[in-house]
Amino acid sequence: MLVYDYSNLIEENIGKEGISSNFLETNKGLLQEIDNEIKAKRQDGSFGFMELPFHQPELNEIKKMASDARKKWENIIVLGIGGSSLGAMAIHQALHHPFYNLLNAEKRNGYPRIFFMDNVDPELVQGILDVVDIKHTLFLVISKSGKTAETLSHFLFFLEKVRKQGDPIKQIIIITDPEKGPLREIARSEGFLTFSVPPNVGGRYSVLSAVGLVPVAFLGIDIDALLAGAQAMAKRCETIENPAYLFALIQFLFLQKGKNIHVMFPYAQALLGMADWWRQLWAESLGKEGNGPTPVKALGVTDQHSQLQLYMDGPRDKIITFITVKDYGNDVFIPHSFKDFPDLAYLGGHTFNELIQAEQLATEVALTKAGCPNGKFVLDNIDAFTLGEFIYCLELATVSCGLFMGINPLNQPGVELGKRYTRALMGEPHFQEEKREIETLKCVHAKV
Repeated sequence: MLVYDYSNLIEENIGKEGISSNFLETNKGLLQEIDNEIKAKRQDGSFGFMELPFHQPELNEIKKMASDARKKWENIIVLGIGGSSLGAMAIHQALHHPFYNLLNAEKRNGYPRIFFMDNVDPELVQGILDVVDIKHTLFLVISKSGKTAETLSHFLFFLEKVRKQGDPIKQIIIITDPEKGPLREIARSEGFLTFSVPPNVGGRYSVLSAVGLVPVAFLGIDIDALLAGAQAMAKRCETIENPAYLFALIQFLFLQKGKNIHVMFPYAQALLGMADWWRQLWAESLGKEGNGPTPVKALGVTDQHSQLQLYMDGPRDKIITFITVKDYGNDVFIPHSFKDFPDLAYLGGHTFNELIQAEQLATEVALTKAGCPNGKFVLDNIDAFTLGEFIYCLELATVSCGLFMGINPLNQPGVELGKRYTRALMGEPHFQEEKREIETLKCVHAKV
């Protein structure tokens, strides 16, 4: 069972930088108020992501298609960006071999390689053609609105390639709004297979919908177990003393204390994608109205050698959350060699498992001794069930923190203007006013 340990966040353990150990009792009324609001929003459909673990009308179709597709495709290319790709990418990285795409088909159990096209850099777009055979590639086009410029540009590019070399009807699946949007209209007119994103589920909260389930199911991941883990966490969160609410409340309390840099620090290479996914979730949901935390991802032990100096000795504006794992799955031993060299000899006979856990604990103790707030999520292992728990926990924590802050955690007004300006610059006729704004923009140029 996933555990949230906040021992090193209370003042008894880290001194004046911490929060009072009775913070839970002090804030019980606020927690109850937030819990009531969340339950009301779940009931009225505002928080649609909370229903995803329990309501999946397309689940059997997803599993059947995934089973039928095994050994059929050499590659899957996901055309999506932000919430349309980060969740599936995180699940894939967490549950598959670290060099999955380099394994042969037999070692991948017949499942295809996967590539995420989440940028419009022309080198990336052109470069993918050098490593995949279009005829043997399945494309998943993912955009809830069906209007995402980056996804649509990728769609147009690869659709042309498939028309020349393959069969678009067999090779393209569209995941979008069930009723509206250009991708839905194109799917109807062209006959593309589709899956739906529930209208009341925002992109960054959509990983447990078809947005995340379709790509990972096609890679052989147990999506039933993923959803079961989310269901288990939802059950735990029926009372107010749960990991999601406590994580949210603590982050909020530290935000009030000026700790506006929130670091997610997994000590498992497999979970780096989860930190990436959380970073978008936290940033787009909570960065509002001139306030909000800045989420930062770090990787243990790699970033002990790049960021830890700042965390230990820099401005006291950070709260750190480790993700630790009890069972890494493999035991890898360090050989005994150079016994006459003490700087090497002490390592021999230990495992890399012991080493990474020692480094995490050493970092935790050092931060605690320095009075730097740090908590941790503890995972028994990394499997689909545990990942489902963690995903639901962080999603619920995010909306909870938004409600503590008094903001809407579902919208993203800060990115909409840039989207409109992009469409204007690319010639979208409905954005002439935005184009005029750009053309008439006056600024002082300063260049070197």
